Amino acid sequence: MTKNFGVAGSPINHSKSPALHRAAIALLSVDARYTATEISETELPGFLTSLDDTWSGLSLTMPLKTAIRPLLIRECATSRLTGSVNTAFRGSDGWEGFNTDVWGAATAIEQNWGRAFESAILLGAGATASSLIVSLRDLGIDDVVVVARDYTRAQDICDLGRRVGINARAVPFGAPLDSADIVVSSLPATALLPTTVLEHLDAGVLFDVVYDPWPSALAREWDRRGLDSLSGLHMLLWQAVRQARVFYGVSVDEPLPNEEMLVTAMRAAVGI
Repeated sequence: MTKNFGVAGSPINHSKSPALHRAAIALLSVDARYTATEISETELPGFLTSLDDTWSGLSLTMPLKTAIRPLLIRECATSRLTGSVNTAFRGSDGWEGFNTDVWGAATAIEQNWGRAFESAILLGAGATASSLIVSLRDLGIDDVVVVARDYTRAQDICDLGRRVGINARAVPFGAPLDSADIVVSSLPATALLPTTVLEHLDAGVLFDVVYDPWPSALAREWDRRGLDSLSGLHMLLWQAVRQARVFYGVSVDEPLPNEEMLVTAMRAAVGI
């Protein structure tokens, strides 16, 4: 029986997940289909109920990463820590939740720049920011400034950072900032940062979760400065590798057969 997998969220037209997972399915010779579905938070419960027994897994993008949680029978430790689920797998007794974003972001940064970072500026305080601050901990970073419009949500991200051993503090947009080793942005593609904010962002490299359009406004600023930037497409790639372990393999922690070849095929599918 052909198994069904897919990505759900809103908006969904820009998603590269179908290209990544179709490449994985082809390389692994799995009898499966992978599609994309536009789903809002309010539509999610009905959507899950409507899925027949052929449906085995879902990739979740915004705004569903927190909305899915009450509908799950269990979550992995990383999902519980961050409050964010980007992967749902249907087991024999219901849907299980996983967070592969943390590993995806940390791996993307380490693969490109190594781990020689001590301090970071984190822009934004949404569901993705919760995964990113844990990623920064995994990279050995112990000092993070969270910059966000919503000070309360920024404090929540700081509290999470402190729980995992990071010295984290929150400041509003436009506040003076010390220089850092890396800027990590969880802001949406539509976010516009005024010059007064940009001029306070001082770091050697930029990791931006945005990948469509690319370069983002922040990436253009880093290019103007002659500095390196990395798009969120690299995070998407690596989180999809770990997601593929859940969907088509044995477990999230066990590499798939020929995983190096799989990564190469997935890179080619999205042009990186």
